[in-house]
Amino acid sequence: MVDGLALADRIGWAEGQFSSAMLGDRRRTRRLVRLAAQMAADSGGTIPQQTGTMAAMKAAYRLFAEEDVTHEAICRPHFEQTQEKAAQLPIVFLLQDTTTLDFTSHVHCEGLGPIGRDKRMRGLHQQNVLAVNVNSRLPLGLMYQRHHRRRSRPKGHGDNRAASRRVPIEERESYWWIEAIKTIGSPPEGSKWVHVGDRGEDIFGVYDESLRLGADWLIRISQDRRVETPEGQGSLFSYARSLPSVANRNLQVRRKGNGALEDVHLRVSAGCVTLMPSRYEPAYRNCAPIPCWVVRVWEDQLPTDAEPLEWLLCTSLSCETSEEAVFVAKGYSYRWAIEEFHKCEKSGCQVEMRRLEHVDRLEPLIGLLSVLAVWLMQLKFVARDKPDEEATTLFDEFDVCVMARYLRKSPQQLTVGEFWRGIGQLGGHPGRKGDGPLGWLRAWRGWQRFQLMILGASLTTEDERCG
Repeated sequence: MVDGLALADRIGWAEGQFSSAMLGDRRRTRRLVRLAAQMAADSGGTIPQQTGTMAAMKAAYRLFAEEDVTHEAICRPHFEQTQEKAAQLPIVFLLQDTTTLDFTSHVHCEGLGPIGRDKRMRGLHQQNVLAVNVNSRLPLGLMYQRHHRRRSRPKGHGDNRAASRRVPIEERESYWWIEAIKTIGSPPEGSKWVHVGDRGEDIFGVYDESLRLGADWLIRISQDRRVETPEGQGSLFSYARSLPSVANRNLQVRRKGNGALEDVHLRVSAGCVTLMPSRYEPAYRNCAPIPCWVVRVWEDQLPTDAEPLEWLLCTSLSCETSEEAVFVAKGYSYRWAIEEFHKCEKSGCQVEMRRLEHVDRLEPLIGLLSVLAVWLMQLKFVARDKPDEEATTLFDEFDVCVMARYLRKSPQQLTVGEFWRGIGQLGGHPGRKGDGPLGWLRAWRGWQRFQLMILGASLTTEDERCG
């Protein structure tokens, strides 16, 4: 047991996540629990590979064909558990982002929508909110997930701002972010929930809705709004870039297009502003102005071969002191965890390779795999943060024995870090100092090879098994 998470026992994990799912029949719930445990043993396998027998495979397909087995019904227990965990912490970051699930090659799946400029590309847009413990940086779980099917629009519609503004706010794609915040609701007394997002979430409605619910926000700015500053009205970008540095800090960040962590020397500045509602947007025109802080984080010692790093952030968190401004800068760097989740979902759980023939069946399966992706992500984070723990605190004893034999080590002395490095070796990650942390693609490859080792070991006689 680590940080209250039962990670070592796949069956226990499956029961804890899904045993309270309301699927219209307790037999379906029991089937869901068994299927989740099977998928946890082989996260990237197909349903026939994961279930093992013809009868179990057919039962899995029948499960997803049931009308009561919906995405919401499967994910609801996990969402509620995540909210309960978040309510017990003084501050939690809620990382929100949209990812595209590409099912273009799955030509027989009905109900998908367009996902790109090429009309032949079909799939789903998935909106996720991942809760993260600020102190440990450990993912607590998903607090929200919804799939959207984009509607085809007339050519050039997106370039016509006047036509776009005539579309009701609830029907716009920008509303996906606001809808997630409204669904999550207000934080409990004594807990601070901070909605963290990239430039796609820089929407006046996000700030207004968060303020109404008593939640906080930390959003990277994309729009150069008109704002009220201590010096009068001005441009948000110009004002942010005029602020003097209040702190210098080395942070570990990832540059755009580069997944590797880098130690970067950054300067931090902060100033208070008041965001004014848009005069041209009917949905926000009558909203009250919103006081908040703008924080600029920028790189002043630029490597010759890299693009300069600059974040312009808008936040409701206090930045009166340099320590508070640095906390905001550091907090935004946590946003990469939602990208890690998307990688784990697509690489570790192979979501886009699923081949159910209607989106109403596909979405419940994606929900199950998304909860599984959180579990795998937690394994990786705990393996990174607590590498010296005994491996049996995270992994099944039999799995530890098999890995110990592969690494030629004692099962009793094998640590979490050594176990995870073994997964990396199986996936082709050398583990040298300059290789960086294990990524999800090689982690998935290693995990798949390890499952084959587990299968082979399980087929040996009892006397030949380790331990």
